[in-house]
Amino acid sequence: MNKLTHLDKPANTAADMPSDIPASIECSASLTAVLHSLQTGDFQSRWEAAKLIPTFGEAAILPLLELLQQVQAGGDSSDDDDDDDDDDWQLLWFIARILGQFQHPLAISALVEILFTTDDTETLTMAAMTLATIGPAAISPLSELLARPSSRLIVVQALAQIQHPNVIPALLSVMEDANPQVRAAAMEALSHFRSSAITAMLVAALRDPNVPVRRAAVVALGIQAETDSPVELVEHLTPLLWDLNLDVCRQTAIALGRIGTEAAIHVLDRVLQSPHTPVELQMEVARALAWIDSALALQPLKTYLIQTAASGSDSLILAQEIVAVLGRVESTESRSMALEILLSLLHTTHPISQTPSGKQQIALSLGQLQDASAIDALISMLSDANASVQFHVIAALKQLAAHGAYDRLQTLLASDAVPPDLNAGIANALREWQIHTGL
Repeated sequence: MNKLTHLDKPANTAADMPSDIPASIECSASLTAVLHSLQTGDFQSRWEAAKLIPTFGEAAILPLLELLQQVQAGGDSSDDDDDDDDDDWQLLWFIARILGQFQHPLAISALVEILFTTDDTETLTMAAMTLATIGPAAISPLSELLARPSSRLIVVQALAQIQHPNVIPALLSVMEDANPQVRAAAMEALSHFRSSAITAMLVAALRDPNVPVRRAAVVALGIQAETDSPVELVEHLTPLLWDLNLDVCRQTAIALGRIGTEAAIHVLDRVLQSPHTPVELQMEVARALAWIDSALALQPLKTYLIQTAASGSDSLILAQEIVAVLGRVESTESRSMALEILLSLLHTTHPISQTPSGKQQIALSLGQLQDASAIDALISMLSDANASVQFHVIAALKQLAAHGAYDRLQTLLASDAVPPDLNAGIANALREWQIHTGL
């Protein structure tokens, strides 16, 4: 097993044992047996041992450290047996995993030593992520490891788990790293903090030649949507809506939806209405506009539906997505406008109101809006000959039970003015309602 040279390697020998660890190195027979299973067993045996050892408490720490020393000393031998070497790495991985469950200085010191001495990726990952659970105290030893290019990505990912302001300098130091994975991971971690330096670095990364890095920068800026200069942020993000990579475009739409300003809405509107925009991106834009949850943001969705109905263009997939997101808005003004749009669709020749799947989605969205004004419109859909449409309408009406939907059905059933096909639909709805609710 090859060791990597490091500075100030922490000691974790028996001589350095603090006084609060039991002085005797003799453990109970049961702990000895479990440790033996950890040292000599197969993977499954080691897995079971790793679950049992922490139950012995701090009495298990010193024997674990002695076993760690044996493994590391064994790696210095000239034995070329690949199987033995693989077994050493596996055992080291398990020791790191177990030590991570002890919030004790000696266990922490041992994890730091593993970080500085191992070149096995899985063991390094385990030790780094385990050390990160300790919190701010792990920032300094992890930051030192950034000097090793081979472990830099793992260390950045571990630092990202700590989410403490003290990690910012370390993360900023790798924002121009040669490895794009490191840059992307650092941006993801920095997205949880706000400062002018971080924003400047993220904006600069929007021009990075690497796709995952640009994507990470867009996502991070979207998370930081609450900024002092949203207008400038919209200006920086807008070009990414036409990025060569579709996923970057989609993430940009999401970020602009999070910003939610009037400028962001206008930009999203342009992309939605453009005949050159891929439908996948149009669908993401529709979701972003609905996320903004304002009447101004819903206007582009309304315009799109009106224009496609007039032109007869084949855009049923996008229209259905728009209908779906209209049912998810929450603000009072958005719900009112969404209800208006959906009800108007039922009185047009728009393709979505002429197909079973479109009618089903309209019914579902009307039910989600929880507005009594939709009851009569939904009841009128019960005359549809398609059983699936009727099923979705009944489900929507049940969502409006508190608004008198059931009573309205009963009233209409007793009326002589209801056409036969609608009467049959109403009777079926009441029957289904009674079966499932016991009314």
